[in-house]
Amino acid sequence: MTSANQAVRKGAFDGVRVLEFAALIAGPSCGKYLADHGADVIKVERYPMGDVARTGFSKGAPRSPMFLQQNAGKRSLCVDMKSPEGLEAVRALIAKTDVVIEAFTPGVMARLGLGYDDLCALNPAIILCSISGFGQTGPNAERPGYAHISHAMTGWLGMQFLHRDPPEAPRGPGIAIGDTTTGLTAFGAVSAALYRKATTGEGDHIDIALFDSLFGSNDDSLQHYLTTGEVDVWYHPVHATKDGYLTANVGPDHRSWAGACAAMGRPELADDPRFADAAALGENKDEATEILRGWLATVSAEDAEQGLTAHHVACGVVQTIDKAVRQPQVTARGLIRTVDDPMLGETEIINSAFRYANAESGVRGPAPMLGQHNREILVDVLGYDDAQVKDLEDRAVLRYERI
Repeated sequence: MTSANQAVRKGAFDGVRVLEFAALIAGPSCGKYLADHGADVIKVERYPMGDVARTGFSKGAPRSPMFLQQNAGKRSLCVDMKSPEGLEAVRALIAKTDVVIEAFTPGVMARLGLGYDDLCALNPAIILCSISGFGQTGPNAERPGYAHISHAMTGWLGMQFLHRDPPEAPRGPGIAIGDTTTGLTAFGAVSAALYRKATTGEGDHIDIALFDSLFGSNDDSLQHYLTTGEVDVWYHPVHATKDGYLTANVGPDHRSWAGACAAMGRPELADDPRFADAAALGENKDEATEILRGWLATVSAEDAEQGLTAHHVACGVVQTIDKAVRQPQVTARGLIRTVDDPMLGETEIINSAFRYANAESGVRGPAPMLGQHNREILVDVLGYDDAQVKDLEDRAVLRYERI
């Protein structure tokens, strides 16, 4: 139940206005995190079809799941920026905006007359966050870049497959981790820039690359090579059970191994000279792991998880998607929120992962229909009258999707 105090809590970015010129995942996910924190995010969509994720990734669903997740809580403006009137409206919005997110190939915004210097002339304290495959500089700057390119070129796919013994043919992961990592990186950078703006009054131009974001998010494999000149990749262990899979590690501390021995019903193994302390366990880790695997193969994944957890051994069942989204932990943490979608009605959306004691964060509403808020934005933010809006509609400067 929501308390009266919680009901009036504001998001950290209430009152902040964001213009988003982005499609698919990296840029839109940054905008979505800002919307989750209360920002008014206006998605300026490419005329006339809008974000390609609206239709290109629907996979038979009435509305694209990708678009629904990455654009929840935003407003949509679909305007032809190649027309003088459309560009004028966008420039007027920039003058009333705190943050601009763009995810074009470097140079496109400048050619539209919306480069950083142009934006500063309209709004000296503007924060521009430019998101691209390889950044605004370097030999690859003008190359198109997507998540799968960053997966390949940062060594991330190599870590997953090429350094195994024996090596495996690389294959794409089931999540565009390069995009989602970039969205979080951009969100953090925009948050820092907003803090700096609040304290100094100065805006900034933030340069975020998919390549950089994924390159910098490794744990220690790349750094290990820089430090030692040797390749060493550690793979988190996944073990087969009688009916599925479970991840659990032997060690690194002896207490965890003793707990695993107790769960297996073989507490004496904790005192076996081969595994009697952390040093011995480290030297004989492969043998200890085989003992654990032998036991896991005889029990169900659920029973193994319960037994190991009861003895304080960190572990987790490898869940299929249908089971992952319905776990009690998902419900308890509010990781799915129901919104009233304009086309689908009540719809479940992946919620914000941020939790605060004194501020609100979470999905504020559904993803917008294309151009759904054209009139609202032009009238309420820019002061257009109904006749001006109708004129733009009649001359096809604006486009909106009828339900």
